[in-house]
Amino acid sequence: MRTHLLLLLAGTLGSANLVQQAHAQVLDPSFARQTLYSPGTVYSALEQTDGKKVVTGSFTHINGTPSSLLTRFNVNGTIDAAFQQNVGTTSAVYRVAQLSNGQLLLTSFTASTFTAGGITRNSLIRLNNDGTPDAGFNTGAGTNTALAGSSVDFALPLPNGQVLATGGFNSFNGVAVNNIVRLNASGAVDATFNAGGTGADDYIGTSTLLPTGKILIAGYFANYNGTPRNGLARLNADGTLDATFAPNLPAQANIDNIVVQPDGRILVAGYVSTTSGLARLLADGSADNSFNAPANYSGGSVYSYYGNGLEVQSDGKILVAFHDGTTALPVARLNSNGTADPTFAPAFPGFIFYSMTLLASGKLLVAGRSALTNTSANNTLLQLNTNGSLDTSFLPLFQTTGAITNVVRQSDGKLIASGGFSEINGQAVSLLARFNTDGTLDGTYGGSAAVAGSVNDLSLQPDGKLLVMNSAYVQRLLPTGGIDNTFSSFQPNQVLIRLALQPDGRILVASQSNSNSSIPAIARLLANGSPDASFTAAGGAGIARMSNVRALVLQPDGRVLVAGTYTPATGSAFSTVRRLETNGTFDATFTPSAFLQNGVAATLNSLALQADGKLLVAGAFTTVGGLASSNLTRLSTTGTVDSGFTPPAFTSGSVTKVLLQPNGRILLGGLFASSSLPGNLARLLPTGAADASYAATAVPNSTVRALLVQPDGGIMAGGTFTTINGQPAGGIARITALNVLAVQAPAAVAARTEAWPVPAHEQLNVQTDASAHAQSLDLLDVLGRPVRHIELRTGITTTSLRCEGLPAGTYLLRVSYAEGVVARRVQVQ
Repeated sequence: MRTHLLLLLAGTLGSANLVQQAHAQVLDPSFARQTLYSPGTVYSALEQTDGKKVVTGSFTHINGTPSSLLTRFNVNGTIDAAFQQNVGTTSAVYRVAQLSNGQLLLTSFTASTFTAGGITRNSLIRLNNDGTPDAGFNTGAGTNTALAGSSVDFALPLPNGQVLATGGFNSFNGVAVNNIVRLNASGAVDATFNAGGTGADDYIGTSTLLPTGKILIAGYFANYNGTPRNGLARLNADGTLDATFAPNLPAQANIDNIVVQPDGRILVAGYVSTTSGLARLLADGSADNSFNAPANYSGGSVYSYYGNGLEVQSDGKILVAFHDGTTALPVARLNSNGTADPTFAPAFPGFIFYSMTLLASGKLLVAGRSALTNTSANNTLLQLNTNGSLDTSFLPLFQTTGAITNVVRQSDGKLIASGGFSEINGQAVSLLARFNTDGTLDGTYGGSAAVAGSVNDLSLQPDGKLLVMNSAYVQRLLPTGGIDNTFSSFQPNQVLIRLALQPDGRILVASQSNSNSSIPAIARLLANGSPDASFTAAGGAGIARMSNVRALVLQPDGRVLVAGTYTPATGSAFSTVRRLETNGTFDATFTPSAFLQNGVAATLNSLALQADGKLLVAGAFTTVGGLASSNLTRLSTTGTVDSGFTPPAFTSGSVTKVLLQPNGRILLGGLFASSSLPGNLARLLPTGAADASYAATAVPNSTVRALLVQPDGGIMAGGTFTTINGQPAGGIARITALNVLAVQAPAAVAARTEAWPVPAHEQLNVQTDASAHAQSLDLLDVLGRPVRHIELRTGITTTSLRCEGLPAGTYLLRVSYAEGVVARRVQVQ
């Protein structure tokens, strides 16, 4: 006769809770640590006079080696280690210029301070050629930090050691100047530079020094010191306007890049007119009628904000940054008369252009970022031969930390995760990956090759098929990861954000539609992916409709709660939650409350529906319906604010994800701080009060974007974090909390769960309830650490856990069913 183990379900769950309180939430050591990378972004590159290349961007590693945001390559393509060490930790640097003495001038594009070479400055930093700081150059307060967007965007070194700084600002180091200032070699404002009373009336993006000593400036201004100049002006050396230069440009011209050819003619790129993004002027500013830019170079299609968008070769041919919308041809070459040069044919699908640099060798450096598709290259600094082909002799790999944005759990316990990544633990895998139950990568899964672009949402069907939404369309994958060709891909020609699977197999789709779009922001698909014509989406198109829908959740009765922007028939649009009837029309019994963040429209990120019909809403907001509320609130079944729900206040940040545990407690993920909650990942009681049993022992160091509670109570978290409480945990991690997260299985299920012998020696036999969908067995030591784990197969009711090799003592047996958990103490001898 079998001997039942001591302690029935209620008693053992209570004991488990006591163990949990004694041993708080921790990173699960049995779940493999991940290292996720995605392609880094390269902003710009400079070729020094000695042939070395200085590169700026947003990246953490180059060719697998940690790097700061500013690096230099030797002529042979290796990293200049001495320069790297001298530069040290660097804040964002967008452009680098070299002075005539070899020093480097760094531009930050920000009104706040930035750091390089161990010094911190506002607007500009000057380094010596070896990367050490030039402490003698100090811009003081720099641009006006109180002015939104105030920054120096371009710095032109002058032969005498002075610097001409331009951008969008109205003062520099306390001196009133408008978008242009000349600095002495010390960084002090040069009072002899006279731009007049008003100077440029808008942003100046770039400048160049002419052989005569005069200066060309370009940008978005319409006037210079009261004189009309449409985005382009020529200044005398003292900063006054050269009235003899009146460029032939239309009034709406916004110029981003200029190049002066050796013959004095001027190439301008940007938004030259509604029909042109590129033009050439004669030296006096009149139109050069001999220049014929290609017809498809329309307004705004040729530019670079980060560096050079135009280069002129020694043979007079012109390299242009052509944003044609396909990203397959980021750079084109024109003949000197503007006609296309078909002999130059780069083709790099998925490469998004940022800037280019013509090298002394005639080759071209192209900087940018990857569109991160399953077909795009991960290299973001390309060196092109003179015919546009890739020069593989210099092909560095820039990488940054990857991220997980969505996680779903299969019935077998494996996890499918999507996010911004191109490499996991050294293996090439992009956008979508499957992990085994122990956290190792499942190399048999083909989902990475099946998805074409960044994934915004996932939903797992009961049959194991996976619905995948990227920004352009919805597709369905087979359990193997292959494309399900029986599903009609939904492509509405707008940015898709969220999806939800109905019990009947139909699919709700939410998008980032504009308030004036003719396309509804919410649609419903049939189970085969085709549009459901019976669904009238949230007010349809035009006024009195929802737009920019970022979250949605289904009620058990088939009605749908959606969070986004509502545009009424009269009045201003506002952020809110609306409820839709099963046919998509607005539910008139649900009153929308306005969500605001410091008086402006709020961001609503996540919804969670309680069993009683009340709704948790998370995001970034400060008031709801006129009442103070910080990032999390609960709405009643009619849409009004639930005054009985009082969550702690957040001192900074926002909540990205809210999730209900089976026991009614509330998990929060995001990037936030609170005086009464752990940062970035926290838990509340059903009342909204902080859950004192959830300690600050598993704090991610960055944003949590995805949350999932496993049947055994473990928390799966995904995001941009790299550590949890200082331990490596790249992008996805499991946090154990014993059984405080789980719900009890029904008493009848517990009664039919048996284990023997008592005490156990070489093995412990477990018989599970045949009707209760047992999923896994776990044996945990007194510290809550799993020492044995078995995934259970359907139809198998009797299983043996090996006990040999385990130290004698008390253990916790945990049987996870779909309906809950049965937990009992066992003795091993």
